[in-house]
This record gives sequence, structure tokens and C-alpha cells, in this order.
Amino acid sequence: MTSPALIALLLAPCCVLHDAPLRARALTPRAAAMPQQAGTTPLPAAMADFRKRVDAYLALRAALTKTIPEVKETGNPAKINAREQQLGQAIAAARKTAKAGDVVGPALAPHLLEALASDWRSRSESDRRALFNEVPPGLELKVNQPYPSNLPFVSVPGNLLARLPMLPEVLEWRLMDRRLLLRDRDANVIIDVLVGVLPKR
Repeated sequence: MTSPALIALLLAPCCVLHDAPLRARALTPRAAAMPQQAGTTPLPAAMADFRKRVDAYLALRAALTKTIPEVKETGNPAKINAREQQLGQAIAAARKTAKAGDVVGPALAPHLLEALASDWRSRSESDRRALFNEVPPGLELKVNQPYPSNLPFVSVPGNLLARLPMLPEVLEWRLMDRRLLLRDRDANVIIDVLVGVLPKR
């Protein structure tokens, strides 16, 4: 039975709205539903580490956003796209030494991998094929790379998304081939990648 102390920790504030620190939303059952692997960092500690890493990214992002004016003409796609590219390039330049796993962190990665593996085992063959059908095989998107405009936005299936940590509104999880991506929505830049999350085609 889960102890009252652990329940309180899992329900502690953890997520955000826009660029505010990670404290505005409570942790939903998403992360609490992730299985615990033997020998891994306990989930509450892994989530706390993840929150700190996302906080650090949001602080950097907020500073960069101040240097790039907002687009007031929301009906002008060219200006919106130009700002998106500016922000993405600024984030990539400021994080030029970033590598896969820097935001997710080594403590949370095993929990995410197990959640993805468990979801995969529960899927039918047709569901599994559908996860790969929309994207070309062998595509390797990397940290600091823009999400290609010629590719569909492959959403994480709802029942799997429910098992992943909730994110600030400016970030989102995406599945692309065998990679779980952490994407900045407004900048259209990949800020982290978890590799090998699904079996090979």
C-alpha cells in the first residue's frame, strides 16, 4: 500500500504555465502510473530532478524570449514563422553543447523507457504499425534540430501520454520513429531526445 508520505510527494506541485517556474500545476496520475524498475532512482526523486532540469531550460528560454519581440500581427504567417525560427536558433545557439538526455535526465529516463515498453506490449499489431506509418524509416532527429516542416506532427497516443509527466504548455512530447522527442512548441526546436524507445521496424 502506498504510504501517505509518498502520496503527498507525488501530488506535490510540479508543472507550469508558459515560462513560469514549475509550480503551477499538480502532478497528475500520469507520472504516478509509471512502473518502478529495480535499481532505478525512485520515481519521486526522478521527478524532482526532471523538474529542476525543465526549470533551468525555462529560465534560459525566458531570457532569450525577451530579446525577440512578440508578433502582434497574428494574421501574418510570415512574421510568425520568422519569429519561430529566430527563437529556435537562439535556443539552439545558447544550448550548443546540449546532448540527448540533458533535460529528461538519467534518473527519469529508465521510468520513461519502461512506460513506453509497457505501452508497446499492450498494443495490437495494427496499433504498432500505425505508430510508424506516418514517418519515414530511419529518421534521426537530434537535440537543437528544428522539427522538419515537411513531416507530420505525430502525437503521442492518449493512453501513453497519460503515463508521461505533464509538461509546461510551451513544451510537448512527440513520437518520431524510435525516438521520444521533447519539443518547444513556439520555437519548433527539439530540446531533448530519448533514443530507442520502440522496437525496430
